[in-house]
Amino acid sequence: MKILIFTASTGGGHKRAAAALEAKIHSVSPQTTVKVVDAMKSIGKVYDKTVCGGYHFMATKIPKVYGECYKITDRKTLMYKAVTRSNTLMSDRLLKEINSFKPDALIICHPFVTTMVSRLKRKGKTDVKAISIITDYDAHRTYIGPYIDAYIVAEPQMCDKLVDTYGVDKAIVYPYGIPIFDCFTAPYSKEDICKREHLDPNVPTVLLMAGSFGVNDVLDFYTDLAKKGKNMQFIVITGHNKKLYEKLEKEISKLETEKNTKLLYFVNNVEDYMHISDIIVTKPGGLTVTESLACKLPLAIYSAFPGQERENADFLVNADAAVMLDKNNGANQIIDLLSSKEKLEQMKQNASNLHIPDSAEKIFELAQKLCSENK
Repeated sequence: MKILIFTASTGGGHKRAAAALEAKIHSVSPQTTVKVVDAMKSIGKVYDKTVCGGYHFMATKIPKVYGECYKITDRKTLMYKAVTRSNTLMSDRLLKEINSFKPDALIICHPFVTTMVSRLKRKGKTDVKAISIITDYDAHRTYIGPYIDAYIVAEPQMCDKLVDTYGVDKAIVYPYGIPIFDCFTAPYSKEDICKREHLDPNVPTVLLMAGSFGVNDVLDFYTDLAKKGKNMQFIVITGHNKKLYEKLEKEISKLETEKNTKLLYFVNNVEDYMHISDIIVTKPGGLTVTESLACKLPLAIYSAFPGQERENADFLVNADAAVMLDKNNGANQIIDLLSSKEKLEQMKQNASNLHIPDSAEKIFELAQKLCSENK
């Protein structure tokens, strides 16, 4: 069996979901050939820069405009039709990858690619089975294509929206969750991790993550929290944001908080830090949310772009697995939460209840089932 996974670089979540899925398929079915392709780059440098660069610019520089565009394109408006039309015009460029690899199934981790593949199937240019993974906790119309064979949603309530709002056949919607790496659910020893990382397993631990775009708000928040939270320890991960790392390094030295702060650049073992933390301060990207839930880790959301991140945040807050931090009082909110063991334990349990296990394996099994129906 051959599986082609399409992804894109609009944020880190789509690529991480694709990588987790690839890893799982390799582990359970070594004989299956898997190829992961960045669809935007495959189409061309100009298109990739326009889509990915445009998303980054709008989400970080003019988030309110992005949020309005997100709302408008979730309805059958002229803007939605324009976006869909511009994407479908690029669909033929994906045929080279599809025809070259000759997959038995396509798994799609980005809405624009879903639109393109649906058009190719409508035009009879390919008949390969196609699965679309919605990598956030609310659906959006751009993920929907009439010729897609199956949809994977992050949580069960999303099934109703696909059916009632977008007219998707309920039989092809699967609440299998967002695929993540096995390391987030593997057994671990908190004491062993803390010993290796020179942290105290008995001290309340706050994990701060800047997110894939490295938002600088985390600097101000850390400063306030470090000044007020005397009996806790901090793990701060800046990702690839070198400037933020350097600023935090200076701030930690200034505050003399080196003993209770572990500052990290990009890491490959974020699961370890999630496992040993009591709460994570972060932006609510779909993959970060899913990984946190798998680690039974409540979220404190310090910033959310209008659009999918805001919808992710609303979902978590309504489920009492997260809190939205007030810009001027966020540090006190964290301190109060950590001091209320009963409340914190309930949030951890709520987070655990939202986690859907074995997502990647279920998606692979679905791909196998769809392909067997062709034989």
